[in-house]
Amino acid sequence: MTFRQFLQTHNVYLDGGMGTLLQARGLGAGEQPERWNITHADEVIAVHKAYFAAGSNVVCANTFGANALHFDEDELELIIQAAMQNAKAAKASSISTHEKFIAMDIGPLGKLLSPYGDLAFEDAVTLFKKSIT
Repeated sequence: MTFRQFLQTHNVYLDGGMGTLLQARGLGAGEQPERWNITHADEVIAVHKAYFAAGSNVVCANTFGANALHFDEDELELIIQAAMQNAKAAKASSISTHEKFIAMDIGPLGKLLSPYGDLAFEDAVTLFKKSIT
C-alpha cells in the first residue's frame, strides 16, 4: 500500500522527538545527533523500532539538522544514507503488523532568510536540495 492510499482510509500516527531520546541514550551536549546515524546506528534503530512498536505508522529518519551548513557534502551524503538505512532496518525488523512508512526529517537551516537575515531564498532552496537529492 502506498502512503497516499493509506491516507485515504486511515489515521496516520507519526513518531516523536529523536534528539531527546538520543540524549537519554547518551548523546552529549553540543553533539550532533545526525552523526549518530554512523557512530551509534544501533541506538538510532532502537528509537525507530520503539516508535513502530508504540504504533507509529511513520518514522522520520534522523536527518533534522542534516544540511550543507552543518556538514560538508561528503559527510552530509553519508549521514543521510545511514539515516535512511537505519530507518529501513528498523522497519524491516519491527514485529508490529500495522503499515509502516519512512520519511526524511528536514529541519530549519539555522539561518534567517532575507530580509530578516543574510540567507537569500535561492540559497536556501539550494541548501535544502543538497539534503534531499
